[in-house]
Amino acid sequence: MSILEVKDLRVSFHTYAGKVQAVRGVSFSVDKGKTLAIVGESGCGKSVTVQTIMKLTPTPPAFIEEGSILYEGKDIVGYTEKEMQKLRGKEFSMIFQDPMTSLNPTMRVGRQINENILKHMSLSKKEATERTMEMMRLVGIANPEINMLRYPHTYSGGMRQRIMIAMGMSANPKILFADEPTTALDVTTQSQILDLINDLKKKFQMAVVLITHNLGVVARMADHVAVMYAGKVVETGTVREVFYEPRHPYTWGLLKSMPDAADTDGSRELTAIPGTPPDLFAPPEGCAFAARCPYAMKACLKAQPEETCLSETHKVSCHLLDPRAPKVEPYHAKRHKLD
Repeated sequence: MSILEVKDLRVSFHTYAGKVQAVRGVSFSVDKGKTLAIVGESGCGKSVTVQTIMKLTPTPPAFIEEGSILYEGKDIVGYTEKEMQKLRGKEFSMIFQDPMTSLNPTMRVGRQINENILKHMSLSKKEATERTMEMMRLVGIANPEINMLRYPHTYSGGMRQRIMIAMGMSANPKILFADEPTTALDVTTQSQILDLINDLKKKFQMAVVLITHNLGVVARMADHVAVMYAGKVVETGTVREVFYEPRHPYTWGLLKSMPDAADTDGSRELTAIPGTPPDLFAPPEGCAFAARCPYAMKACLKAQPEETCLSETHKVSCHLLDPRAPKVEPYHAKRHKLD
């Protein structure tokens, strides 16, 4: 059974210039102990979707126009701020993109972890301090009795991200949202952070929703993938289905732009997706990707594609899957290794 289900979620921002339709009918589900990766270009609605689930989008200007967010079977769309505060930190937590702007620079890191523990767990101050040190050890920070007294600016980027993970995991959440958790980190630190999240997922059997544009991270971390474009999910499936049997031209473009470790002589050319994403003040009438798609037909410009179920887990929204459409050879990413 899914621990989180998002159904036809539509989120808009009402601005002085008009309404921005940031999320336009997004649906997906996450199972306990599994990782869902949401991928796509910047501005496609990944972060807004997750922040809406957490009720972190400011209202106004953001409004949920339609849809439901089911957490353990209960629709939380209508929850008040007070009700959401009981869920945040305890039931689900979030690792933000930049820990330096997420941590309070005027508070010692130990106290910041401590706050979440005292709020959501029935522990004394002494027990909460012990729990804080335990979490710091768990994320690989040595001598926590000393390091918990330090301020965020005295830590490196990777260590600050570890503090964010310790804070997020301190109350044993059931879902961890990770928004680009390895942005601006060096390759070695990225690897350590990803391994840490994976280890904690297995240890606590929690679900993970990973937001990223890095398909290498997806191949390493995810069980299922949702590909987003212009506020919509255009393809979903298991990581193997999306990597080895992609059926949406946008997914093909993302895979073609991904470096290949097997290409040692540099003979494989990386292909950029031409053009720019559409203006979500006035989304196109038909498929949002049509203007950039080399296979676009007249129907793509006039009508939204229906979702096609290729398997129980693999779903694609593209007119090319219509039996009347011209036959196009799918892109097969056979070189990308997932094991």
